[in-house]
Amino acid sequence: MFKLVKNLAVWWPVTVLEPDPENPGTLLERAFEAQFVIRGKDEMKPHNDKRADLAKRLMQAIKTAGTADDIDAAGEAIEALQAEIEAHDRQMYHLMVSDWRGIIGDDDQPLIFSAEALDMAIAHDRVRDGLNRAYQDAVSNDKARLGNSKPSPAAGPPAAPAGSTAAVRPH
Repeated sequence: MFKLVKNLAVWWPVTVLEPDPENPGTLLERAFEAQFVIRGKDEMKPHNDKRADLAKRLMQAIKTAGTADDIDAAGEAIEALQAEIEAHDRQMYHLMVSDWRGIIGDDDQPLIFSAEALDMAIAHDRVRDGLNRAYQDAVSNDKARLGNSKPSPAAGPPAAPAGSTAAVRPH
């Protein structure tokens, strides 16, 4: 039976690629799970419109910077727009991610999800990239994966991810 909810909260695997400190030129895949909140189009429209407007304004500022009489003021306007986009994107991660599991801190203890911990994580582009890929997978409605997402009855529940260490070789 299908249950329609305003905001769907789902656990989804996230893979983060990071340089392997032991093997120069290789990447490690690290995994955790994030709980994503999938919101409706009506709720997301103002956020998406604001992001599109900021991007448009930034492109316009970059275009006109080369011909501006006051190049310093033009540069400051570009920096201000970039900061607005960054703040907007940070807010979007806080709307998108509501919890996580499988992340440990410097002390090798589970890192409890909080707004501050999320800010620390999204300060790293590799984490942002992983969250973005995972969220897109979660909302894509890709029917090709549908057969792969249903565990066989004998398989039991999926195992919790345990920070994979499989190396990925560069091409």
